[in-house]
Amino acid sequence: MLQEFFGAIDGYSWIVLVCIFAGLSLAACLGKFSWGSRHQHDSSTAAELQIVLGATLSLFGLLVGFLVSVAINGYNSRVAAEENEATAIGNAFQHTSLLQERYQAPAEAMLQDYLRLRIAFFEASNDQQRAQLRLESMQVQTTMWEFISQLAQRQPDPVIAKALTVSSELYVSQQKTVASWRHQIPIAAWTILVIFGLCSNYLIGNNIRGKSGRNRLLFFMPAVTALTLFMIAEIDAPGKGVIHVTPENLKDILYMLEHRALMQ
Repeated sequence: MLQEFFGAIDGYSWIVLVCIFAGLSLAACLGKFSWGSRHQHDSSTAAELQIVLGATLSLFGLLVGFLVSVAINGYNSRVAAEENEATAIGNAFQHTSLLQERYQAPAEAMLQDYLRLRIAFFEASNDQQRAQLRLESMQVQTTMWEFISQLAQRQPDPVIAKALTVSSELYVSQQKTVASWRHQIPIAAWTILVIFGLCSNYLIGNNIRGKSGRNRLLFFMPAVTALTLFMIAEIDAPGKGVIHVTPENLKDILYMLEHRALMQ
């Protein structure tokens, strides 16, 4: 249920941005125009309102800062997972050179297929496509494991044993990626954040109620708040949106392998 909810939000992030801005703008307008003609500002009410507004904005700022930190930590975990996969695949390619010559070509071919699947996984924007790519990469890794295992049974030596260990590290690195490929901010935290945003904008509008003019700056805070929430959502969304992990390290390995093949 949660996965479907987050998936729907991630797939329509720009619409969510517009909806958040509209909701926050409505809250600011309600704060400005509700009771504006019936209640006048007095010194005590204005002072109380300033205290409540300042406290609410301070708490809202602390909450935003905390959730930004949580989202960035999740993003960094996904970046580290991509780096770990690149290291594991590069290490596996190096160990294929230790195999006998007749076994090197099929081992490298399987590793290249695995590498391309992992690059496609990081570049995919659809959850179903990403799940299919993960399944295919696990099948290739299993085939590679069985291939090295058969070699180990025929010729048990330290070199084959090390190659078998390197092959198993591919699975471990992929599982770490799966573990990091999730939202770090739960729905409860998002709910509290949106409530704070609505209350803050309502109080800002209420603070200027009864004043004449177009009050164009009334929509400044909703716009800034909506962009802030949008940024947090984009950072927290795994593999979607405008802010996502790109497989630069994996592409570098593929680039070197392709050019090595051309040089040979």
